[in-house]
Parts: sequence; structure tokens; C-alpha cells
Amino acid sequence: MNLITGYRADLRLKVIDRLMELEAAPTFKAPTNMREALMLALDQQEEIERQKALIDAAAPKVAALDRISTADGSYGLTEAAKILQIKPKALIAFMATSQWIYRRNNAKNWLAYQAKIDAGYLWHKIATYTDPNGEEKTRDTVKVLPKGLAKLAQIVPGAKIDPDLMQMEARPFAKSPEPAS
Repeated sequence: MNLITGYRADLRLKVIDRLMELEAAPTFKAPTNMREALMLALDQQEEIERQKALIDAAAPKVAALDRISTADGSYGLTEAAKILQIKPKALIAFMATSQWIYRRNNAKNWLAYQAKIDAGYLWHKIATYTDPNGEEKTRDTVKVLPKGLAKLAQIVPGAKIDPDLMQMEARPFAKSPEPAS
């Protein structure tokens, strides 16, 4: 042992700890008679069937999330909340506290964190409008992309995807982003 570890106490301790760990690990006990072999096979078959049932139960949700995450289009925060079947205020509060969106001081519009934009979850729609004084101005609006919807459906407490969305054959999203108004 000393030769292998090069007389280093820290390395020797790691090697000895790992060796003890491997020696203490339970070993597989092969069945010694036909009854034990059949019982082992039965247990394994039951476990396989249980896991298959879990996979089958999750298949519609997986398909819906996959369809959403690869679709085109974008949604406002309120629209995203409706798709996720939660209150808009709850979604916005979650996104604000989970570093998805933020507001600058004294601003009323939400902005997306750059990490969420880079991940493909959010983007900014910049619209131009004319205010009552006749001045042309721009407004930022945070949009949730399909990949962001899929992620939010997985992490937001109480969020779920509308079952009708899962059954839709046609792609439910626009092919291009909304035009600026």
C-alpha cells in the first residue's frame, strides 16, 4: 500500500477508505436452488412491470412537454400562466423570485435575466407606440418561449399543461414571432 500510494498519507487514506467501502458492499448472492431462482425471476419481473407502468403513465406528459419545447412562437406572462393553469400573479411572483425576470428601479415593465434569454427560455419583444403627447416610444415586453414553458411546467409549484394541448394534432403555436405594434 505504501508503495502504491507513494508514501502520501492523504492518498493512502483515500485508497484504504475506498477498499473498505468495496469490501463492505453487499455482494450478489446467486440462487442455490430452483425455488430461489424462480423467486428472484418473479421479483425482477414485478419490478419491470412496475417501472413500465410508471413510464406508460408519464408518456402523455413527456409528449406534451416535448411538443411544447420544440414548437415555434412566444407568449406573454399572462398567456403563459393560463397555459400552465396557474394564476398570472403566482407565475410572475415565482419568476421574479427565481431570477427569471426583474424590474429596474421605478419601472413598470418586466425584463428577463440574460441567463434565461441565453438558455432559450425567454426573449424581449420591443414594440413602438405613440404616447398621448405624440412622441414615439418603445416598450420592452418579456415573452416566454416554448422551451421556457416546458421548463416552467416542470419547476413551478402547481403548474400543469392543459390536457387539451396534449391532444392537439396541429402545432398550437405561431410560426413566427408577433409583429411589433
